[in-house]
Amino acid sequence: MVALVALAAFLVGFSKAGVAGTLGPFVTVLMALAIGADDAVGLLLPILIIADWFTVAAHWRHWDLSIYRRLLAAAAVGIVIGSFIISTVDEAALRRIIAISMLVFAVFYAFSKSVRLDPSKQKRNAWPAGVISGVVSTLAHLGGPPIFVYLMTTNLSPRRFVATSAFLFASINLLKVPGYLAAGLFDGDLIVSTMWAWAMIPIGVLVGRALVDRINREWFERVTVVLLAAGALVLLFV
Repeated sequence: MVALVALAAFLVGFSKAGVAGTLGPFVTVLMALAIGADDAVGLLLPILIIADWFTVAAHWRHWDLSIYRRLLAAAAVGIVIGSFIISTVDEAALRRIIAISMLVFAVFYAFSKSVRLDPSKQKRNAWPAGVISGVVSTLAHLGGPPIFVYLMTTNLSPRRFVATSAFLFASINLLKVPGYLAAGLFDGDLIVSTMWAWAMIPIGVLVGRALVDRINREWFERVTVVLLAAGALVLLFV
């Protein structure tokens, strides 16, 4: 169990600092398959929060504040909606939600390369992107895809892209905490027993930061999405 959490912590740190969180959905599937959906989302949130702030520190002040504020306001609305939903579903339903969300992510990714939101309508496009991200991030830590597609319209440099995404999700994940507490998703004993594995987070961040400008992101994302879709099918039918 601890080894799995250590791997998840490393992958989360690496993903956030190196490929703007692309591996996040795969880590959610991996954990849900191993320990169940309820425990997975509750255990991953503290790891995500810590990784977010390590990544923010690694890319300090390279973000775009205007984009950040625009998306965070919309995401806050989505978090409220997602918190209401997650407090009313059982573990089996949450497992299906995660699996279906993963498959939607895979399909979404397949089409996202040809999707380009109109840059002249960035302010208007931020609201649907942010609200959807807030909802699915709360339900299954899957808020990245709509944000990534939105950020593709901004022509940000790779580092500025990663920095803006990291700062945004650092805030989003903190805003999710009250809803998770209300839904009883945090298992204190499980979190404490695996806490030492969090030492892998800064290692992952450092590796990701070192490789951010060297990774062939397109091939990396393709492999990740294939693994993600396979894991989602297992989660859904096994």
